[in-house]
Amino acid sequence: MAEATTPTTDPKPSSNRSRGALVVAASTVALLILAGILVDQNTRPTLISGPMVQIPEPGVLAIVWHMETPFARGAVRLTGPGDVELVAEATEANGRYVATFSDLPPDRAYRYVVLNDGFLGREIPVAGPYDTAAATSRGEPFRFVAFGDSGVGSHSQAALAELIADAKPAVVIHTGDLVYTVGAAEDYLLNFFQPNERLIRSVPFMPSLGNHDCATEFGQPYLDAFELPENGPPGIPLERHYWFDFGDARFVALDSDKVAEKHSGVLTPEQMKTVVAPWLREVLTNCDARWKFVYFHHPFYTGCGTHSPDGAAYVKEAYVDVLEDCGVDIVFAGHNHLYERTAPILRDKIVEAGQGGVVYVTTGAGGASRYPMDEDPPDYIVAYNDEFLSFTQVDLSANTLHLKQISDRGLVLDEYVIEKTPAELADNDG
Repeated sequence: MAEATTPTTDPKPSSNRSRGALVVAASTVALLILAGILVDQNTRPTLISGPMVQIPEPGVLAIVWHMETPFARGAVRLTGPGDVELVAEATEANGRYVATFSDLPPDRAYRYVVLNDGFLGREIPVAGPYDTAAATSRGEPFRFVAFGDSGVGSHSQAALAELIADAKPAVVIHTGDLVYTVGAAEDYLLNFFQPNERLIRSVPFMPSLGNHDCATEFGQPYLDAFELPENGPPGIPLERHYWFDFGDARFVALDSDKVAEKHSGVLTPEQMKTVVAPWLREVLTNCDARWKFVYFHHPFYTGCGTHSPDGAAYVKEAYVDVLEDCGVDIVFAGHNHLYERTAPILRDKIVEAGQGGVVYVTTGAGGASRYPMDEDPPDYIVAYNDEFLSFTQVDLSANTLHLKQISDRGLVLDEYVIEKTPAELADNDG
């Protein structure tokens, strides 16, 4: 007789439940990963403009850019000699990011990458790597470029900016009218950032205000675009006037736009004389720079009748005595769309080199249509060109200045050399 057996519980249903739970868990993880990927793809930063290098203070580099992204935290990683690696978190306002590095040793080359912390803290490269450098110290030679009246957004403007970048300046100054026709915020992308893209991402770009830049909200879009030194005259809105040192030079940018019915600045001619001029004198006197350069928009020594010297008489009245008394070497201006250089001028007279005269350079052929020189220009105009777009290139050492005006075709239109005597150097050294 067969023995009776006790039925046993089949383990398979339990195994099926376990496998089912694993499948559900794996599917959930996969869905989360997929969701993360989709969200990350949809929240990746979009670079709108920049990056742009600025020097708002001595020993400081600021990287400025605009981007669109939710869940964002911008930063810049800076690497340099000796295994230097620095990360600066960016401040943000309305999609504009600024990352600032302080106390950088001079004469050092750096490479930087713009970063963004996206979804789930993922570090996403936004732009770069790009090369730049800290400011040149006293005693070291360097090259700078000056130009103006550029902001039309044309292919010719962009081609000239490429030539300027190819010249590898250490710093660039601009004599105004960065954005035509009315300096509107919406025009900065096409008329400034895109044409100058390669130049501004590596070279500190230090502008001054032109009359077209002031035509919208007294120049507020300009002030919003740049990160400039806040060391101007007391009681005057910041960043419209400023100074900075580079190598053996002191540069001073002025806003020469006056209060007017059209394309209006914020200052009256009387304020220029009583507030800005004393500040300018102090800035040019209390320094050990061997070279002094001032730049603004409106020229008062010019041979171009489109904007005659009379139109900038208020600028001359406010500043010419300071420029001459303080030993300024060259004044750069724009407004007239051509190149011109004067002989050294002192008290409205042509003087020989080394006798305290100031040379005035109009470098307003940066992109806009050129203006013709008058058929009979003043005697103080010693060189000019109204045919080509062009920029001013200056190679500077402790005792020598070598200026070249270079056309959009690479032609040298003018050359000028200043050799400082030991006596002149001693005067500038205080």
